[in-house]
Amino acid sequence: MFASGIRSELEPGLPDGMKCDQRGNVWVTAPGGVWVYSPGGDLLGKVRLPELVANLAWGGADFRTLYLTATHSVYAIPTKVGPRNEPYMSGKRGGTGAASSTPNLNAGEMQLDPQRCAMIIQDMQNDVIMDGGAFAESGAPAHARQQHVIENVRRVAEAARARGVAIIHVWFVVEPGAPGVTLNAPLFEGLVDSKAMVRGSWGAAPVSGLEPRPGDFVVEKMRMSAWEGTRLETILKATGRDMIINTGAWTNMSVEHTARTGADKGYFMIVPEDCCSTMNADWHNAAINFALQNVSVVTNADTVIKALG
Repeated sequence: MFASGIRSELEPGLPDGMKCDQRGNVWVTAPGGVWVYSPGGDLLGKVRLPELVANLAWGGADFRTLYLTATHSVYAIPTKVGPRNEPYMSGKRGGTGAASSTPNLNAGEMQLDPQRCAMIIQDMQNDVIMDGGAFAESGAPAHARQQHVIENVRRVAEAARARGVAIIHVWFVVEPGAPGVTLNAPLFEGLVDSKAMVRGSWGAAPVSGLEPRPGDFVVEKMRMSAWEGTRLETILKATGRDMIINTGAWTNMSVEHTARTGADKGYFMIVPEDCCSTMNADWHNAAINFALQNVSVVTNADTVIKALG
Protein backbone atom coordinates (compact mmCIF):
# COMPACT_ATOMS: atom_id res chain seq x y z
CA MET A 1 0.00 0.00 0.00
CA PHE A 2 2.83 2.38 0.86
CA ALA A 3 4.72 1.81 -2.39
CA SER A 4 1.60 2.10 -4.51
CA GLY A 5 0.72 5.31 -2.68
CA ILE A 6 4.01 6.82 -3.77
CA ARG A 7 3.65 5.66 -7.34
CA SER A 8 0.22 7.24 -7.59
CA GLU A 9 1.88 10.68 -7.33
CA LEU A 10 4.45 9.99 -10.03
CA GLU A 11 4.14 10.28 -13.78
CA PRO A 12 3.34 7.01 -15.61
CA GLY A 13 6.33 5.31 -17.18
CA LEU A 14 9.02 6.80 -14.94
CA PRO A 15 11.89 4.43 -14.05
CA ASP A 16 11.24 2.75 -10.74
CA GLY A 17 14.42 3.91 -8.89
CA MET A 18 13.84 3.51 -5.17
CA LYS A 19 16.13 3.16 -2.14
CA CYS A 20 15.67 3.03 1.65
CA ASP A 21 17.95 4.94 4.05
CA GLN A 22 19.10 3.87 7.51
CA ARG A 23 16.19 5.71 9.15
CA GLY A 24 13.58 3.93 7.06
CA ASN A 25 12.88 6.83 4.70
CA VAL A 26 12.27 6.00 1.03
CA TRP A 27 14.12 7.90 -1.73
CA VAL A 28 12.39 7.50 -5.09
CA THR A 29 12.89 8.92 -8.58
CA ALA A 30 10.12 11.34 -9.45
CA PRO A 31 9.36 14.41 -11.59
CA GLY A 32 12.16 16.96 -11.16
CA GLY A 33 14.60 14.63 -9.43
CA VAL A 34 14.18 12.54 -6.27
CA TRP A 35 11.44 12.68 -3.65
CA VAL A 36 11.97 11.52 -0.05
CA TYR A 37 9.15 9.91 1.94
CA SER A 38 8.95 9.02 5.63
CA PRO A 39 8.11 5.42 6.66
CA GLY A 40 4.55 6.67 7.23
CA GLY A 41 4.23 7.97 3.67
CA ASP A 42 4.70 11.70 4.31
CA LEU A 43 6.69 13.67 1.75
CA LEU A 44 9.78 15.00 3.57
CA GLY A 45 11.43 16.85 0.69
CA LYS A 46 12.72 16.82 -2.86
CA VAL A 47 16.18 16.72 -4.45
CA ARG A 48 15.78 18.74 -7.63
CA LEU A 49 17.83 18.07 -10.77
CA PRO A 50 17.68 19.55 -14.29
CA GLU A 51 17.31 16.09 -15.86
CA LEU A 52 15.06 13.06 -15.48
CA VAL A 53 16.61 10.67 -12.94
CA ALA A 54 16.58 6.97 -13.84
CA ASN A 55 18.12 5.39 -10.74
CA LEU A 56 19.97 6.16 -7.52
CA ALA A 57 22.37 4.47 -5.11
CA TRP A 58 24.59 5.39 -2.16
CA GLY A 59 28.33 4.91 -2.51
CA GLY A 60 31.69 6.37 -1.62
CA ALA A 61 34.07 5.33 1.15
CA ASP A 62 31.47 5.90 3.89
CA PHE A 63 28.29 5.40 1.84
CA ARG A 64 27.25 9.02 2.41
CA THR A 65 27.32 10.05 -1.29
CA LEU A 66 24.10 9.64 -3.28
CA TYR A 67 24.77 8.85 -6.95
CA LEU A 68 22.00 9.67 -9.43
CA THR A 69 21.97 8.43 -13.03
CA ALA A 70 20.06 10.89 -15.21
CA THR A 71 19.31 11.35 -18.91
CA HIS A 72 22.77 12.63 -19.89
CA SER A 73 24.72 12.81 -16.61
CA VAL A 74 25.67 11.12 -13.35
CA TYR A 75 25.29 13.29 -10.25
CA ALA A 76 27.03 12.81 -6.87
CA ILE A 77 25.40 14.50 -3.88
CA PRO A 78 26.76 14.33 -0.28
CA THR A 79 24.09 13.28 2.23
CA LYS A 80 23.89 13.36 6.04
CA VAL A 81 22.16 10.00 6.13
CA GLY A 82 23.38 6.72 4.68
CA PRO A 83 21.63 3.66 3.25
CA ARG A 84 20.15 0.68 5.00
CA ASN A 85 22.90 -1.91 5.45
CA GLU A 86 23.01 -4.27 2.50
CA PRO A 87 25.33 -7.20 1.68
CA TYR A 88 26.92 -5.31 -1.23
CA MET A 89 28.32 -2.72 1.21
CA SER A 90 31.08 -5.08 2.26
CA GLY A 91 33.21 -7.55 0.38
CA LYS A 92 32.90 -10.04 3.22
CA ARG A 93 30.65 -10.86 6.12
CA GLY A 94 32.02 -10.59 9.63
CA GLY A 95 31.31 -13.01 12.44
CA THR A 96 29.06 -10.46 14.09
CA GLY A 97 26.26 -10.79 11.56
CA ALA A 98 26.62 -7.13 10.49
CA ALA A 99 28.36 -5.60 7.49
CA SER A 100 32.07 -5.52 8.36
CA SER A 101 33.08 -2.46 6.33
CA THR A 102 35.47 -0.36 8.39
CA PRO A 103 33.75 2.72 9.83
CA ASN A 104 35.36 6.15 10.13
CA LEU A 105 36.40 6.33 13.78
CA ASN A 106 39.11 8.97 13.41
CA ALA A 107 39.18 11.66 16.07
CA GLY A 108 37.35 14.79 14.93
CA GLU A 109 35.84 12.97 11.95
CA MET A 110 34.06 10.10 13.68
CA GLN A 111 30.92 8.84 11.95
CA LEU A 112 28.75 6.17 13.54
CA ASP A 113 25.96 4.39 11.69
CA PRO A 114 23.22 4.04 14.32
CA GLN A 115 21.96 0.86 12.68
CA ARG A 116 25.34 -0.80 13.31
CA CYS A 117 25.68 0.48 16.89
CA ALA A 118 24.75 -0.88 20.29
CA MET A 119 25.34 1.00 23.55
CA ILE A 120 26.26 -1.01 26.63
CA ILE A 121 25.43 0.58 30.00
CA GLN A 122 27.26 -1.70 32.40
CA ASP A 123 27.08 -2.03 36.20
CA MET A 124 25.48 1.38 36.65
CA GLN A 125 23.86 0.05 39.82
CA ASN A 126 23.48 1.53 43.28
CA ASP A 127 25.91 -0.84 45.02
CA VAL A 128 28.60 -0.01 42.47
CA ILE A 129 28.70 3.80 42.31
CA MET A 130 26.29 5.32 44.85
CA ASP A 131 26.74 6.53 48.41
CA GLY A 132 25.24 3.92 50.69
CA GLY A 133 26.08 1.13 48.25
CA ALA A 134 28.09 -1.97 49.10
CA PHE A 135 31.26 -0.55 47.57
CA ALA A 136 30.89 3.07 48.71
CA GLU A 137 34.07 2.97 50.82
CA SER A 138 36.14 2.17 47.71
CA GLY A 139 35.87 5.76 46.51
CA ALA A 140 33.66 4.77 43.56
CA PRO A 141 30.84 7.26 44.35
CA ALA A 142 33.26 10.18 44.50
CA HIS A 143 34.91 9.28 41.22
CA ALA A 144 31.51 8.77 39.56
CA ARG A 145 30.59 12.31 40.58
CA GLN A 146 33.94 13.63 39.38
CA GLN A 147 33.35 12.03 35.99
CA HIS A 148 29.67 13.18 35.85
CA VAL A 149 29.22 9.62 34.68
CA ILE A 150 25.48 9.26 35.29
CA GLU A 151 24.61 12.44 33.40
CA ASN A 152 27.03 11.72 30.55
CA VAL A 153 25.74 8.17 30.08
CA ARG A 154 22.18 9.47 30.20
CA ARG A 155 22.90 12.08 27.50
CA VAL A 156 24.52 9.59 25.16
CA ALA A 157 21.77 7.02 25.76
CA GLU A 158 19.01 9.51 24.95
CA ALA A 159 20.72 10.60 21.73
CA ALA A 160 21.53 7.01 20.76
CA ARG A 161 18.04 5.72 21.51
CA ALA A 162 16.48 8.49 19.39
CA ARG A 163 18.64 7.47 16.42
CA GLY A 164 17.87 3.76 16.58
CA VAL A 165 20.92 2.51 18.49
CA ALA A 166 20.27 -0.67 20.48
CA ILE A 167 20.56 0.11 24.21
CA ILE A 168 21.74 -2.82 26.37
CA HIS A 169 21.82 -2.57 30.16
CA VAL A 170 24.25 -5.07 31.67
CA TRP A 171 23.72 -5.76 35.37
CA PHE A 172 25.69 -7.84 37.86
CA VAL A 173 22.99 -9.76 39.74
CA VAL A 174 23.28 -12.62 42.22
CA GLU A 175 20.76 -14.56 44.25
CA PRO A 176 20.82 -14.30 48.08
CA GLY A 177 23.97 -15.99 49.32
CA ALA A 178 25.60 -15.56 45.87
CA PRO A 179 25.34 -19.21 44.78
CA GLY A 180 27.45 -19.89 41.71
CA VAL A 181 29.95 -17.09 42.40
CA THR A 182 33.39 -18.67 42.69
CA LEU A 183 35.78 -17.10 45.17
CA ASN A 184 38.71 -17.20 42.79
CA ALA A 185 39.43 -13.44 42.77
CA PRO A 186 39.42 -10.62 45.33
CA LEU A 187 36.60 -8.84 43.53
CA PHE A 188 34.27 -11.83 43.87
CA GLU A 189 35.30 -12.35 47.49
CA GLY A 190 34.44 -8.70 48.21
CA LEU A 191 31.09 -9.06 46.48
CA VAL A 192 30.11 -12.04 48.60
CA ASP A 193 31.43 -10.52 51.85
CA SER A 194 29.53 -7.28 51.19
CA LYS A 195 26.30 -9.09 50.23
CA ALA A 196 26.25 -6.88 47.15
CA MET A 197 24.17 -6.97 43.97
CA VAL A 198 21.45 -9.22 45.38
CA ARG A 199 18.41 -9.60 43.17
CA GLY A 200 15.52 -7.38 44.26
CA SER A 201 17.65 -5.19 46.52
CA TRP A 202 18.22 -1.46 46.25
CA GLY A 203 21.90 -2.15 45.63
CA ALA A 204 21.27 -4.23 42.52
CA ALA A 205 18.83 -1.71 41.05
CA PRO A 206 19.94 0.72 38.31
CA VAL A 207 20.92 4.20 39.46
CA SER A 208 18.25 6.87 39.18
CA GLY A 209 18.12 8.28 35.67
CA LEU A 210 19.45 5.16 33.93
CA GLU A 211 16.48 2.86 34.22
CA PRO A 212 15.68 0.80 31.10
CA ARG A 213 13.21 2.32 28.65
CA PRO A 214 10.73 0.46 26.44
CA GLY A 215 12.69 -1.26 23.68
CA ASP A 216 15.93 -1.48 25.68
CA PHE A 217 17.53 -4.83 26.47
CA VAL A 218 18.66 -6.08 29.90
CA VAL A 219 21.48 -8.62 30.24
CA GLU A 220 22.43 -10.19 33.59
CA LYS A 221 25.91 -11.46 34.40
CA MET A 222 27.94 -12.94 37.27
CA ARG A 223 31.42 -12.02 36.05
CA MET A 224 33.26 -8.81 35.20
CA SER A 225 32.94 -9.10 31.42
CA ALA A 226 29.56 -8.43 29.82
CA TRP A 227 30.21 -11.37 27.47
CA GLU A 228 30.92 -14.14 29.96
CA GLY A 229 27.95 -16.47 30.33
CA THR A 230 25.41 -13.96 29.00
CA ARG A 231 23.10 -13.47 26.02
CA LEU A 232 24.87 -10.28 24.92
CA GLU A 233 26.22 -11.66 21.66
CA THR A 234 22.89 -13.27 20.82
CA ILE A 235 21.28 -9.82 20.98
CA LEU A 236 24.05 -8.20 18.93
CA LYS A 237 23.82 -10.81 16.19
CA ALA A 238 20.02 -10.73 16.10
CA THR A 239 19.99 -6.95 15.72
CA GLY A 240 22.97 -6.79 13.32
CA ARG A 241 25.21 -4.64 15.53
CA ASP A 242 29.00 -4.72 15.20
CA MET A 243 29.94 -1.37 16.79
CA ILE A 244 29.70 -1.09 20.57
CA ILE A 245 29.60 2.13 22.59
CA ASN A 246 31.03 0.77 25.84
CA THR A 247 30.08 2.70 29.00
CA GLY A 248 29.67 2.15 32.72
CA ALA A 249 31.62 1.05 35.79
CA TRP A 250 34.27 0.21 36.59
CA THR A 251 36.65 1.52 33.91
CA ASN A 252 39.59 -0.75 34.76
CA MET A 253 37.45 -3.82 35.41
CA SER A 254 34.10 -4.45 33.68
CA VAL A 255 34.57 -1.80 30.98
CA GLU A 256 38.09 -2.93 30.16
CA HIS A 257 37.24 -6.66 30.27
CA THR A 258 34.29 -6.08 27.94
CA ALA A 259 36.37 -4.01 25.50
CA ARG A 260 39.17 -6.60 25.35
CA THR A 261 36.81 -9.49 24.63
CA GLY A 262 34.74 -7.46 22.17
CA ALA A 263 37.87 -6.58 20.19
CA ASP A 264 38.94 -10.24 20.13
CA LYS A 265 35.50 -11.17 18.78
CA GLY A 266 35.82 -8.65 15.92
CA TYR A 267 33.56 -5.87 17.18
CA PHE A 268 34.45 -2.19 16.89
CA MET A 269 34.70 -0.94 20.48
CA ILE A 270 34.15 2.76 21.28
CA VAL A 271 34.80 3.98 24.83
CA PRO A 272 33.67 7.52 25.73
CA GLU A 273 35.93 7.98 28.73
CA ASP A 274 33.67 10.49 30.48
CA CYS A 275 30.94 7.83 30.43
CA CYS A 276 33.05 5.54 32.62
CA SER A 277 34.25 5.65 36.22
CA THR A 278 36.03 3.51 38.81
CA MET A 279 37.47 3.92 42.31
CA ASN A 280 39.80 6.85 41.59
CA ALA A 281 41.29 8.93 38.79
CA ASP A 282 44.62 7.07 38.77
CA TRP A 283 43.00 3.70 38.08
CA HIS A 284 40.69 5.26 35.48
CA ASN A 285 43.53 7.00 33.64
CA ALA A 286 45.70 3.87 33.66
CA ALA A 287 42.96 1.91 31.90
CA ILE A 288 42.07 4.71 29.49
CA ASN A 289 45.62 5.68 28.53
CA PHE A 290 47.08 2.20 28.16
CA ALA A 291 44.91 -0.92 27.94
CA LEU A 292 41.84 0.62 26.30
CA GLN A 293 43.87 2.52 23.70
CA ASN A 294 44.91 -0.83 22.22
CA VAL A 295 41.50 -2.47 21.94
CA SER A 296 39.09 0.42 21.39
CA VAL A 297 38.64 3.97 20.19
CA VAL A 298 38.77 6.23 23.24
CA THR A 299 36.67 9.37 22.87
CA ASN A 300 34.07 11.36 24.85
CA ALA A 301 30.30 11.76 25.14
CA ASP A 302 29.97 14.86 22.96
CA THR A 303 31.96 13.28 20.11
CA VAL A 304 29.80 10.15 20.16
CA ILE A 305 26.57 12.17 20.12
CA LYS A 306 27.83 14.22 17.16
CA ALA A 307 29.05 11.13 15.32
CA LEU A 308 25.63 9.51 15.51
CA GLY A 309 24.26 12.32 13.30
